[in-house]
Amino acid sequence: MTVPLIYLDANVFIAAYESQGARSDHAWWLLEAIEDGELSGVTSELTLAEILVRPIGEQDHDLVRHYQDVVSPAECLRVPAVTRQVLVEAATLRSIQRSLRLPDAIHVASARLTGCSHIVSDDRRLPFAPGLEIVQLGPHALNTIRRTLR
Repeated sequence: MTVPLIYLDANVFIAAYESQGARSDHAWWLLEAIEDGELSGVTSELTLAEILVRPIGEQDHDLVRHYQDVVSPAECLRVPAVTRQVLVEAATLRSIQRSLRLPDAIHVASARLTGCSHIVSDDRRLPFAPGLEIVQLGPHALNTIRRTLR
């Protein structure tokens, strides 16, 4: 049986590692399902550039190193490069949906090109991901993914 691929937006990692309480828990439930092999995760190298901004600015060297370790290719997490193919796909998406911001378009393009079924994001402004189900990070995210994969 093939393990379903889900795409994790940068804000999922920020929620897990930098938030407290329920928001962090919701992100961790997804990360744990990926670690346990129930799901397979994908995130772009762009994610690393997005999540490092605050720790670098605050000189939080431990979190910088940790993020560099976490957002690295592993058995349960694919981290594709931002290639020319991804950029052309992102431009195509933006030509259809002009309000789609370039970073979001790169995330959606990366998810589409790697064959993901879902994109998990805490960004309520992510309105457009053709061929993908957008799942808002929250208490029901993991169950929503499980339900749609049955």
